[in-house]
Amino acid sequence: MTGPLTDAAMFILLVLTVGFAGIGVTGLLVFPEIRSRMYTATRAPVISMVAMIVAVMVYALSMFFAGGGDQYITLIIHVLVLLCIVFAANVLMYRTILKRVKNVNPCPGSSEQYKDTRNEK
Repeated sequence: MTGPLTDAAMFILLVLTVGFAGIGVTGLLVFPEIRSRMYTATRAPVISMVAMIVAVMVYALSMFFAGGGDQYITLIIHVLVLLCIVFAANVLMYRTILKRVKNVNPCPGSSEQYKDTRNEK
């Protein structure tokens, strides 16, 4: 069994996981602009995954030091491999989305609307 401090840490990390995953989904549904969606869809779920991975690592380390077997070290290794895969996929998706929206004009108006009119008195 894990101690109350370990349980509290895992609970907080899992609440953060659910919260940031919810922020990511909400951002995809609410934001109108593709860049806002891209930012929310890549950042919030990564924070969510990292919080979940840290929660699993806290559990595995606490069980290993409490007299568990080598399966908890194997769990930590698998979680670290998952973390590497998540970061690699995040970078790949971010670059793909950025390449596709790089030439999209966010405002279809003319370029004169960005003109600074404060000094034209």
